[in-house]
Amino acid sequence: MRPRAVLETILYAEDLVAARRFYEGILGLEFRAEEPGRHLFFYCGNQMLLIFDPRCTAEAKSGSHVPPHGASGAGHLCFAAGTAELDRWRTHLQKQGIAIESDMTWDSGGRSIYFRDPAGNSLEFAEPKIWTLPRPRRLQRGDDLVVATHNPGKLKEMNELLAPFGIVAQSASDLGLAEPEETETTFAGNARLKAEHAATASGLPALADDSGLCVDALSGEPGIYSARWAGPSKDFALAMRYVEEKLRAQGDLTPERRTAHFVSALCIAWPDGHNLVFEGRVDGTLVWPPRGTKGFGYDPIFAPEGQTQTFGEMEPHAKYAMSHRTRAFRKLTDAIF
Repeated sequence: MRPRAVLETILYAEDLVAARRFYEGILGLEFRAEEPGRHLFFYCGNQMLLIFDPRCTAEAKSGSHVPPHGASGAGHLCFAAGTAELDRWRTHLQKQGIAIESDMTWDSGGRSIYFRDPAGNSLEFAEPKIWTLPRPRRLQRGDDLVVATHNPGKLKEMNELLAPFGIVAQSASDLGLAEPEETETTFAGNARLKAEHAATASGLPALADDSGLCVDALSGEPGIYSARWAGPSKDFALAMRYVEEKLRAQGDLTPERRTAHFVSALCIAWPDGHNLVFEGRVDGTLVWPPRGTKGFGYDPIFAPEGQTQTFGEMEPHAKYAMSHRTRAFRKLTDAIF
């Protein structure tokens, strides 16, 4: 037997406030949870980064589910980055006043940069080719796949995207799978939750999308609650009217006050727990009244940047060429086909 993947990495820091400011504010990791004065949890791709205060975690805490453990001295963590990303990270870190300790090229041809976090832990960004790693798992023509949705429009759009790869997906609804409660606070988190639920329940690879409309003048609403604004009956005419009423109540009537963007997070998950997440975005402007009946959801009020038609008016091939879901899907296909 052997482990199949690294699930989490732990570093130690006595100043967790400074650690959160660094890892979330400067490195941009997605914050997951914290117990003040004890630990911080972050998402990083398909792994977790955990930051513990060693003084508090060396001993068990009454009522805590985390067993006692701790370490002293600096640790090391390496993040993956492409060639162009390395230069961007170097510039970004230097602008933040963070010294680059080393910039080196390995015999394999890969390059690394080294720096420190506020606790003195050694951090690295490196090109993955410094290691010869196994290829990620792939899907092949004819493979079974579940789309974790009960929305026929979303299933249809996913199958349009999957068709060139010889895969016809079935929906979670087709298999009688229940919809899990979406308890995460990000598109990526909810996509992961739905995909993992469908993969576990079906025993098949599962693809989930969590997407929504983010209206700038409404502080990003409805965002992850886009479907919920349509109510239990999924009445998107009601949801679109609600968006319009909120904008009008604020006096947001001109195009420059009605900017918005669609976001799509796609997660593919396997029954063994392995998953990959990809995101896409398309910017545009909201129109009123709704126009077109060819899309679904908020499509009839969204005109993508540079276009006069709404997603609801566009022919499917025109929408698919530029949609947020297509942009996320292109990243996914590069990884799994």
